[in-house]
Amino acid sequence: MTKLDLVFNPVSGSFSQSICDKLQVALQQAGFEVCALPTTADGAVLSGTADLVCVHGGDGTLRDTVQALGSGAGQIPLAIAPSGTINLVARELSYPRDPLAFAKKLAEAWARGPESWIEAPLYRLGDMPIVSCLSIGPDSHAVARVSGALKKRIGRYAYVAAMMQQLREWPRAPMRIRGTTTKGEQFEDEAEAVIVSNAALYAGPFRLSPEAALHADSVELITVGKGTRLRIMALSLAAMMGLPVERFAKARVRSCHRIEFDRCVAPVQVDGDHMPDCAYAIAPSGLTLRYVV
Repeated sequence: MTKLDLVFNPVSGSFSQSICDKLQVALQQAGFEVCALPTTADGAVLSGTADLVCVHGGDGTLRDTVQALGSGAGQIPLAIAPSGTINLVARELSYPRDPLAFAKKLAEAWARGPESWIEAPLYRLGDMPIVSCLSIGPDSHAVARVSGALKKRIGRYAYVAAMMQQLREWPRAPMRIRGTTTKGEQFEDEAEAVIVSNAALYAGPFRLSPEAALHADSVELITVGKGTRLRIMALSLAAMMGLPVERFAKARVRSCHRIEFDRCVAPVQVDGDHMPDCAYAIAPSGLTLRYVV
């Protein structure tokens, strides 16, 4: 029988214990031997014996799980039963929220084998895995303001509330950015707002770059030179309407293998969470995640 670690975040945006219990039963009925493991304030804890790790949570819980896997992240396949606030990776991979539908899809994908699974090269900010996205600027300042209690009550709308509060104290701190594109070109630029996308979607069902995808061996760098209120609003509106952000928000989009910053980037938003620690570079980890789909 296939051993499965079910890692769940009991404080994620839309977590329900009853749904988690139904998921565990559904996975067992689908033929998996399930070991349920809640995350803690220190991150995810794994059994060390699983053939497959299923994350019941959002992108932040997925990141914590990848961090806990360490070098094994390139060997142990992953699946995501959505339970978080936005779930960018699960959205891109079309995992269903219904426990029975999810268990059925996972069992079928497991039976098909690795040939049908999605491989996703893993990038890191320093030692921190980036499974979906990163931002520095007004967006990351707003995420740093998000109330955990409010996020638990109203989910993704807590980010909207934080951004509305942020409008009163709008941060504008330019940084120098340099890096290497997928074409091997070196660049150096200055920006007041930075988004790095390691997945197709950002902030929900929105795309900032047509090249962004989990399977791409690159990250998409979106920079805004002047991060004014109007410019960031234009960026958000362009994303929601599916319009080119380069044209409507005067943003610059590059596909990159490496990105470096001239200073400690703080606050920084990684996978929807505020990260108080800082780092100076985004680069390939040398590992490739495998999603069972």
